[in-house]
Amino acid sequence: MKIVRARLSNFRNHHDTAFEFGARMNVLVGDNGQGKTNALEALSFFCLTKSFYAGADALAMRRGSASFELEGTLASDDGREFRVRVAYDDAQKRKKYSINGAESESLSSVIGMFPVVVLSPENAAVTFGAPGDRRKFADLVIAQSSASYMEDLLEYRRIVRQRNRILAEAQGNDCRAALEPWSEMLAAYGARIVRRRVRFVDEFLPIILESYRHIVDEREVPSLRYATAVPADGTEEELAGALRAALLRRHREELRFRTTLTGPHRDDIELSLDGLPLRQFASQGQHKTFLVALKAAEFFYLKERCRETPVFLLDDVFSELDEHRSRRLLTLTESLGQTFITAVSEKVFGGAEWNGERRRFPIAGGSLISRTAAA
Repeated sequence: MKIVRARLSNFRNHHDTAFEFGARMNVLVGDNGQGKTNALEALSFFCLTKSFYAGADALAMRRGSASFELEGTLASDDGREFRVRVAYDDAQKRKKYSINGAESESLSSVIGMFPVVVLSPENAAVTFGAPGDRRKFADLVIAQSSASYMEDLLEYRRIVRQRNRILAEAQGNDCRAALEPWSEMLAAYGARIVRRRVRFVDEFLPIILESYRHIVDEREVPSLRYATAVPADGTEEELAGALRAALLRRHREELRFRTTLTGPHRDDIELSLDGLPLRQFASQGQHKTFLVALKAAEFFYLKERCRETPVFLLDDVFSELDEHRSRRLLTLTESLGQTFITAVSEKVFGGAEWNGERRRFPIAGGSLISRTAAA
C-alpha cells in the first residue's frame, strides 16, 4: 500500500496543506512545533480513523476552526486506488469517514484495510509502561489483521463496562444474580481474546527475533510471554470455564473494589532480553532497540497477514538513537516499503538523492516552505 497524496484543511496548525508523496521515503523536515508530526497524524487518520496520539478529535481542529477535513488517495499493492475523506464537525460532534464517496457504516470496519505501523516517542510506553500499554500494542496489531478480533474486543469492552456499572451500583451488596449473564459473556468473549493473543505471541516471537538481528549486532535475545491469571493452554471451552470460576472466586474482592478483576483486560505481555525482564534490567538504549524491533516485526506480521504492505510512520525517532543505529534503522525501513519520517535535521540522511521515490518536505508554521516536494 502507498499513500499517493494528502490534503489537510484546518487540521492542527495546518490551514490548507497538500502533499504529493514519493513511492519510497518521504522526509518531513523542520524545527519542532512546525507541523511535521501533525502531517503524520493526518495519515494515521486515513489508516486508523484516528490519531496515533491519544486525544479527542476536537483537539485536532485548527485553532478558531469549527471543523477539519482530510483528503487522501491511497493505492493498494495490486494498483487499486481509494479516495479517502475524514471530516470532523464540532457542532455535531461527529466524525465522518468515507471511501470513494461512500461513508463507512462503522469506523471499526476500516481497521485493517490500510495497514500502518507507527513508531513515535509515545510508543516508549510499550516497553517502559504498564501492562495496559502492551495490551494496546498487541490489540492494535491483531485488530489490523483480524476483523473478528476487533469485533470481539469491542464487545468485550462493552461487557466489562456493564459489569463495572453493576458492581458500582451494588455498593458492596451481593449482586451475583445481576452479574451472572454478563459474567457468562465475559468468560466466552474473554476466552476467545486470550486464545488469540496467545497465538499472536507465538506467531510474533520468531519475527521479532529476526528483526532484532537486523537492527543490532549484539547477540542479545529478545523474548515475549503472555501472562494471564488463568491457564491458557487448554481449549477455548476450558479457558472460559476457568474465567467463570475466577470471577466467582473473586466476587467479594470485586464488590470491595467495584470493578472487574479477572479477564484479558488485566493481562500482560512480558518482555525480556537474555532471559531478564526488560523493565527491570534493560538500559535505555536496549529499551529503544527493543521497541524498534517490535515495530519492524509488526510490519512483517501485518504484511503477511493483511496481504498488503503497510506504510511506516516514524516520528522523531532518530533523535533518540545513536548514529550507527539510526543508519541501520533507516536502511531497514527504506527496504520495507513507503516510509514517512519526521526530523529536525537532514544529517542522518547523508547524501540522499531526492527524486520521484524519495521526497523531502520542508515545513514551517503548518505549511510547506515550497510547493515543490522534491528538493
